[in-house]
Amino acid sequence: MDIMFRIGILCTLLAIALFSPWKFTLGEELDGWQALQRGDYDLAEQVWLPRAERGEVEALLFLGHLETMREQYSEAAKWYQRAAAKGNATAQTLLASQYLNGQGVAVDPVRAFAWYELAAKQGHANAARARDATERQMTTEEVELASQLAQHWLRDGAPKVQD
Repeated sequence: MDIMFRIGILCTLLAIALFSPWKFTLGEELDGWQALQRGDYDLAEQVWLPRAERGEVEALLFLGHLETMREQYSEAAKWYQRAAAKGNATAQTLLASQYLNGQGVAVDPVRAFAWYELAAKQGHANAARARDATERQMTTEEVELASQLAQHWLRDGAPKVQD
């Protein structure tokens, strides 16, 4: 995997750790971050998986990043989907990018646009830019369908993961 991509993921994870509205303790969570930084993905997963199974959004997002670093993109999409369905704008943006590029999921610009739209509505600037760039590559019918899908998700809730 490209070193700059890995550095980007680590910087994102560090930003989440530092600026998350949830406060980290200095116990096992920190060990999970340190394990990830050392490349000990198994230990990082062992630390964060129980929290993700309880539905904690930051853990769901973390495991999405972890699976991306492992290049297990379909697994990453599942974790991002879970966090995205709970309203996490970062997960929505990352999942949208996976749909746009067909990374771990089928290429689907309509779903990509819809996920970008949800994140953009929460003020995620990168999602808004990506949504606009995606829209320029879509037909009018696709944009309309994607907008309707986003409105449906806003009204009724985003889709849950189907294992």
